[in-house]
Amino acid sequence: MTSRAFESQYDESGPRMAKDPAYAEAVLSAWRSDPVLEGAGPFVVEPLVYKDEEGQQRLHGRLVRPTAPTGAGVVVVHTAVGPRDLYLHWRAEVLASRGYTVLIADLLGDELGQGWEPEWNSKVREPLNDRNLSRKRMQASVAALAAVEGIDPKRLAALGYCFGGRTVLDLARSGPFAGISAAISFHGILDDGVIASEDMSHENAPRVLICHGDADPFISPENRAACEEQLGACKARWDMLVLGGVRHGFTNPAQALNPNPAFGYSERAASLSWKVAEDLLADSLRP
Repeated sequence: MTSRAFESQYDESGPRMAKDPAYAEAVLSAWRSDPVLEGAGPFVVEPLVYKDEEGQQRLHGRLVRPTAPTGAGVVVVHTAVGPRDLYLHWRAEVLASRGYTVLIADLLGDELGQGWEPEWNSKVREPLNDRNLSRKRMQASVAALAAVEGIDPKRLAALGYCFGGRTVLDLARSGPFAGISAAISFHGILDDGVIASEDMSHENAPRVLICHGDADPFISPENRAACEEQLGACKARWDMLVLGGVRHGFTNPAQALNPNPAFGYSERAASLSWKVAEDLLADSLRP
């Protein structure tokens, strides 16, 4: 499947890829006009089905392959609505244009885009309140990408959004040999809700980047401070980009349509945070 195949997401034969047509068009408009992708590709998009560490839950990832692979790979982790999201495929193409092979991970077991349906979503996401389970699924996703032909398993990174930002940070804090060189969180959930490694100063421990809007009401000052204190206590190599006046979900242009005042798109914050993230990836995933 080549690039732009997801523009037909409302074909009944395919998975649901957006909340509604307006959401889809907001993302697709930004995707089509992205100057980074002008002349890039074509990329090959294919399913990658894998299982969690216990071998029970089938996870329906999507692999996005670059035309000129560098051997490095990036796991992209979804928000609470799951992996069938046009926004993630846009970002995956941008990463693929840099030569990274990208796995859009699936932590819900969502093949058809049912994550957009609140009743289904609440049932499958509730078990992931167990941070050990969500971390195991994150580890399985990294292992699945590491096993892809042509991938250098020592040159992997992970980035996530909202719920995905939390899981990426949890993986990074699980120990110095988490399997990734960099962990990047965009408007992720910040807390000290996992037991962190005692020492993340080891050279094999991932570097951590947190991109956070200071007007995000889902992150209390206390939880943010607890996360920072924990990262400092375990000697992590971490940075936080704090974006003034920026709300939750600031990277996604479709959030400009969200009536919930907790959410909001910021072109400035999206551009700046992505630039900082790409710099970290380039530095961490070099041969």
